[in-house]
Amino acid sequence: MKKLLLVGAVALFGAMNAQKNTILVGGNISYNTSKTTNNTAAYNYEGKTDEFSFNPQIGYQFTDHWTAGVKLGVSSSKQTGNSTYSFPGFPTSTTNLETKNNYFQYGVFGRYTIPLNETFAVFGELDVFASNGKTKEPLMTSGSTIVYNESKTTGFGVAFTPNLFINFKNSFGLNFNIGGIGYTHEKVKDTEVKTNQFGFGFGKGITVGISKNFGVK
Repeated sequence: MKKLLLVGAVALFGAMNAQKNTILVGGNISYNTSKTTNNTAAYNYEGKTDEFSFNPQIGYQFTDHWTAGVKLGVSSSKQTGNSTYSFPGFPTSTTNLETKNNYFQYGVFGRYTIPLNETFAVFGELDVFASNGKTKEPLMTSGSTIVYNESKTTGFGVAFTPNLFINFKNSFGLNFNIGGIGYTHEKVKDTEVKTNQFGFGFGKGITVGISKNFGVK
C-alpha cells in the first residue's frame, strides 16, 4: 500500500501579534491516497482509496486570550476496487465496485490562548457542530449487475482539543494538535439506525493547521 499525506491550510496577511480586536483566519486541508493489491492463483484484487478534507475557520479575538467564531468541515472519500475470479473449468469473472462518502460539518468554536513567549503559545478549543453525510455503497451483485445503496445521515457533536501554536512572523504560524476528547451523535435518515460515539486520546497522531491574525481598525 502506498500512502501520500499532504497537509496545508488557508492563510492571508496582516497585523502584528495575536491580541484583542483581531480577526483569526485559519484551518487545514489534507489529501490521502492508498492502493491495495491481493493476488492469488484464483483471485486478483486491486483497490484504491482517495480521501480529501478541508476545514476552514474564522473568528474574532475579543481579548488577548479569548476568541470565538465559526468553522466548516468538508470531506469526501472514494474507494474503487477491481476483483477478478479465475477457476479452472469456469469462465473468468470481473467485478468493479465503487464506494463514495461525502460529509459536511458546520458549527461554532471558542478558544482560550495562553502565550508562552513571542514564538510559542498553547490554546484549548471547544467546538460545537452539526453535520450531514451521504454514502453510496454496493450491496450485492447479480451476474454483471451491481446494486448500490444510498443513505444520508444527520448529526451533531462537541469536541475539545489542546493545541500548540508556533508563531513564525506577524502572528502567522502553525497549529499542532495531538489529540482531544469528543462526543458525536449520528442518525441515518428514514431509519432507526443511530450511532453515539465518545472518543478520548492523546498522542496517536498529529493534525497540522495554519492560522493568521488580522488587525481591525
